[in-house]
Amino acid sequence: MDQAITALAAVIAVLSGAAGTYVVGRLTDRDRFARELQVRWDQRRLDAYVSYVSAAKMAGTRANQVHAGRIEGVPESDIEALLRELADVELRRSEAFEALPLLADAPTIEAAHELNRAVWQLEQPARQGKKLDDETWHALADEWVKALNNFHSNARAGLSVPGQFSRRDVAALTVSRPERAALSVRER
Repeated sequence: MDQAITALAAVIAVLSGAAGTYVVGRLTDRDRFARELQVRWDQRRLDAYVSYVSAAKMAGTRANQVHAGRIEGVPESDIEALLRELADVELRRSEAFEALPLLADAPTIEAAHELNRAVWQLEQPARQGKKLDDETWHALADEWVKALNNFHSNARAGLSVPGQFSRRDVAALTVSRPERAALSVRER
């Protein structure tokens, strides 16, 4: 009887060990798969964010160049070339934005909507041929930079990027306003 109990105990121990090994292996595989999946989605989110924010920045930059060109009296043919580039970049921005609702978290999507509005506000007068006064133009450009900063901050938070985000200095924006950049340096 003792041998039967010993043999039964050995079988139970082997089965328990096998079951434990199986459970630990499954949990490890599940955790590894979840980590790999998270890395893949993070990479896709990062790619989508970079594509979108690059296009949004180029759209704002081209709109600023159109405004600056009109103020500085650049030939109309150069302005038209910039407007064509602006139209191309706007298509890229619009296309890149479509990935964000699929991949981004709610605060990042809202920040992208805010950036879209800021880009459109900067683009609209450029496309319509309006020559803006410096104050209006700079106010629109400031809102665009603030929206860029906000998008970057939310995207970093959504991707769990460590460290603090260094925001662009709106006052030192290179939209031909040396007086504000100099003022900003003196205030520091």
